[in-house]
Amino acid sequence: MKILHIANFGFNKQGAHFYCTDRKISAGLIENGHFVYDFSFRDMARMGTIFKTKKLGANWANKEVLKVVNNIEPDLVLIGHSDLMSPDVLRQIKESYPNTKIAFWYVDPLYLESKLGFVKAFSPFLDAIFCTTGGEYLQKLKQPHLSVAYLPNVGHRNVETLQQFSNSKTDKTFIFCGVVYKEPEREKFLKDLADALQQGHVNYQYYGCFEQPGVYGKAYYKVLSETKMGLNYSRRNDVTLYSSDRIVQLTGNGLLTFSPRIPGFEKLYSEQEVVYFDDQFDLAKKIQFFDQNPEQAEKIAKEGWEKTRKSFNAKRITQFMVEVTFKQPLSENYEWSHEVYA
Repeated sequence: MKILHIANFGFNKQGAHFYCTDRKISAGLIENGHFVYDFSFRDMARMGTIFKTKKLGANWANKEVLKVVNNIEPDLVLIGHSDLMSPDVLRQIKESYPNTKIAFWYVDPLYLESKLGFVKAFSPFLDAIFCTTGGEYLQKLKQPHLSVAYLPNVGHRNVETLQQFSNSKTDKTFIFCGVVYKEPEREKFLKDLADALQQGHVNYQYYGCFEQPGVYGKAYYKVLSETKMGLNYSRRNDVTLYSSDRIVQLTGNGLLTFSPRIPGFEKLYSEQEVVYFDDQFDLAKKIQFFDQNPEQAEKIAKEGWEKTRKSFNAKRITQFMVEVTFKQPLSENYEWSHEVYA
């Protein structure tokens, strides 16, 4: 099958975000035997004007999409985010190539509903939508002509390459990579946790918050390679099945991963695969426990790594996406198949 994958591949980041979802999805589709033509919409938009600004160049990039479609005549147009795309482009694709399916994937949280205007504008021309949020927020996107489905965060064995559960030469016990977003509750959580870890003499490090610089690209992987445990903690942790992609970056690299009790998340990762906590004080106690019990930490970290490799790899997830988009019977008992609304 020929697939045009329109996403934000971030050429202007010079590879600093090589572990992001866009490329993993393309890789998974190729592993499933498809031809994939990548189109980086924002980068193309910047090329479309001498000012190198994506908004001014969006009109040119939209025209380029139609040229690519006319040259390839894809079986599937798969769109990731790409909020500067014109819905009229999708309309023209459907009119010119009625057998071409159009699907859309989205990894930002759906509870930020003010950002969803472009998704709703796309929806009359879509055959399927895939989101990393489940439950009621996902169901709101359902329309009679349109299938909506949960999308797990995507891992890939050639991106998440570490096996930290078997690394005995780490120099950090615990890390968190993320920002505070000027949210008092999140700030308090992280400060309370830091205080508790200091009192417990746990070697920890934050990146991207409290005046500590963020780490990206190989620098991020160097940090992961020096660490035993990590925190999966999103802006909100009370939304069905929603997590940032930290979950696969941590588990997929073999770190013992701690996560709040996200609704429904135990259907994806059991308590034998990640460590769930109730609040920052419960988390601090569990970090100290596993720091003092390395064999138990290694066992859970390895189980989490194996789960990400087995269940949340790009090949399996993109197979699911194709099956839902083309209304094919699901070929596997996917752990998240209860969140498909066809």
